Amino acid sequence: MNEKPLNKERWITLTEWLAVALNLGFTYLYIQQNSWAFLLGILGPLSIAVLSWKKRLIADTALQFIYIMLCIWGALQLCTDWKASNISIFAHCIGSSLAIFLALLVGWVLKKKTHAALPYWDSLITTFSIWATILMMMGIKENWLYFIFIDLFCIFLFLYRGLPVISFLYFVYFLMALEGYFQWGWITN
Repeated sequence: MNEKPLNKERWITLTEWLAVALNLGFTYLYIQQNSWAFLLGILGPLSIAVLSWKKRLIADTALQFIYIMLCIWGALQLCTDWKASNISIFAHCIGSSLAIFLALLVGWVLKKKTHAALPYWDSLITTFSIWATILMMMGIKENWLYFIFIDLFCIFLFLYRGLPVISFLYFVYFLMALEGYFQWGWITN
């Protein structure tokens, strides 16, 4: 049997599709409040971390590992109680302000100290993604609003960096965030 070794581009494409399947599975199962979501929530970000590292998206690589840690924390939080809730506008202002401040700081560090592509854009998406994921793992309904906007930005980021399949993933995430927002509802019962 004469098999060709897996070339770099084919390996990236296969890894992209694996990441898409795992991450979509996580989001779908999370919207359905199924505890199996958390296993996929570890494997999916791990796949994207590998791809982001290869494409020099340093902040996104770090973000994927933060997602893994938050997913483990979320599993411990939500597997026993899937009760959704809201937080105050003040808490949103504090979280968003902190995300903007950290994005500027991380973006500056990445620009000065690394070979990162698009350091400020990458950092802004990263810091807001962390904030939105914290809200998600706490069962806060407004997480979906953050993810609607984050996913729109990610569509263009990954297209620009040459990862069209991951860009497609974020398009589907955008649609799923809309579904999550309307399925979970805005007002606490």
